Amino acid sequence: MNSNRLINTVAILTVAFLISGCTTTRTTDTARTGMEQLLISNAIDQTLDKVALPQVAGRKVFVDDKYLEAVDKGYILGSMRQKLMSAGAQVVDAKEGSDMTLEIFSGGVGTDNVESYVGVPGLTVPGMPVEIPEVRVYEKKSQFGTAKLGMVAYATTTGDLLYDNGRTLARADDSNWSVMGIGPFQEGSVREEVMRNTGGTDFTARVANAADDLKFR
Repeated sequence: MNSNRLINTVAILTVAFLISGCTTTRTTDTARTGMEQLLISNAIDQTLDKVALPQVAGRKVFVDDKYLEAVDKGYILGSMRQKLMSAGAQVVDAKEGSDMTLEIFSGGVGTDNVESYVGVPGLTVPGMPVEIPEVRVYEKKSQFGTAKLGMVAYATTTGDLLYDNGRTLARADDSNWSVMGIGPFQEGSVREEVMRNTGGTDFTARVANAADDLKFR
């Protein structure tokens, strides 16, 4: 009786295994990381925040991008159009019929990476099969997004100069650092923006809060 029950149990489990489905999850990464895109857009936002527009309220403004060659060009133009419309301008898609033409150009929009550490580099002892491993006491990795933009506006019909913003420059940053393998502790303008807009708390803040809790116990 027990053997029959065992055989039935094995048979049921075998059938269940054969008819059960397997699910796998495929994960992919975008060509550009989200952090890279945020670094650039944050730098662009800071740059445009420094721009003081001319009197555009009630005027038809055409944004000319023929001199703009930059990564995330669409975000630059979209942000500029938003800024103009918020100031009361009527942004038009054709130069003909506009009151003002605003040219925007780039002096540099991109990212950089910097890595530094304090410690002992890995060494190989000459003449001996001995290798001393690398030891990093302090390590910091930083990413920077930089945007340098220029703008000039003129009367579309006459070509008279109406506005010269010169050049504005801004930089966004994101850093990760660790001490004796403990970390990473994260900081920077992009990290602050993410935390502020998502209501999250990063690892660095959690460690600081935990330390404060211990002080009062």
